Amino acid sequence: MNAPKQPDTELARRDLLLNALLSMSPDMIVTIDRHGIIQSIGAVASTMFGYSGDELIGANVNVMMPSPHHDRHDAYIARYVKTHEPHIIGVGRRVEARRKDGSLFPVFLRVAEVWDGGEPLFVGLLHDLTEEERAKVREEEMRTAMQHMARVASMGELATGLAHEINQPLAAINQYLSAASHQLSEKDPDIASAQEFIEKANRQTERTGDIIRSLRRFVRFTGGEKTRCELEPLIREAVDLSLLESEKKRIAIELDIPEDLPAVRVEPVQIQQVLHNLLRNAVEALGNAEVPLIRISAKPHRDTHVQICVEDTGTGIDPKLRDDLFDRFVSGNSDGLGIGLAICRSIVTAHGGTIWAEDRQANGARLCFAIPASTED
Repeated sequence: MNAPKQPDTELARRDLLLNALLSMSPDMIVTIDRHGIIQSIGAVASTMFGYSGDELIGANVNVMMPSPHHDRHDAYIARYVKTHEPHIIGVGRRVEARRKDGSLFPVFLRVAEVWDGGEPLFVGLLHDLTEEERAKVREEEMRTAMQHMARVASMGELATGLAHEINQPLAAINQYLSAASHQLSEKDPDIASAQEFIEKANRQTERTGDIIRSLRRFVRFTGGEKTRCELEPLIREAVDLSLLESEKKRIAIELDIPEDLPAVRVEPVQIQQVLHNLLRNAVEALGNAEVPLIRISAKPHRDTHVQICVEDTGTGIDPKLRDDLFDRFVSGNSDGLGIGLAICRSIVTAHGGTIWAEDRQANGARLCFAIPASTED
């Protein structure tokens, strides 16, 4: 077996090394001259762009670019050669690239300048972002779907109590209409009383509609569009949705929300999901507490954020769970799935905030999250 031929000059050895690097790199390396003509190109050009390496040697690099850069690239190079003011050289950025078949895909591009015999050469490194961006999209879809599932599951836990809430106005409507019908069936009907009963029935109908509309807003699948919101009505609605009337009678609810609290820019349903999960955890923690209390407070936080806290006088945080409290499938409730607080962390993080847990000074737990205040006037 013959040994491979050894390069006989230093230049030949460097060429051999360069070719090896070009063929082994998982990213694509391309070199061009001052006129944009490709001098060398990595082996992955065939899989990344659909060209063979030889096919691109001597071609203008703009064949790999979509408009408007396809038409402007020669001018970009000429401007740099004349002014030496870098716009992309030395600065990595995400750009769109064009395959041989005309399809576009995302790449991360870095460009460096080298000199060869007094003439500039430009070396570009292209990293294909297609799979990474697909993974991010899948992750976002899964996160949104998990949040939706958690809301639906949460409402399932409250189904019996909510049915009771809706049955109350329905029963009242039936009674008021029966009374109005009885008044109108008399030989000498009391029209004024009948109208009063009908008006009361109408108010109960509106109440039922309000309950159903609130539930639909809470459970609906949302794409996460953020809007500027005042926190007080958001918090009050979350309390109304999350606590049953029987729980409101048994548990003291305190709200501490200053009038001058800054607005926030959030997806309202997602923040209500966070509050809902924290409130349901607080209710479960209270159990047979002697003084059942839930306190919800809000205040500015570090000048740029708003902090919301939900605290209770319940059993407190299990020290064994403290470090992993916001991880998936960690739950202090034997019947729980352990995804509620993980969902909270995911939502708060996606809003650019943080979430944490503390012990109250006396007993119970205090869970807080901070989200950026709106910068809009």
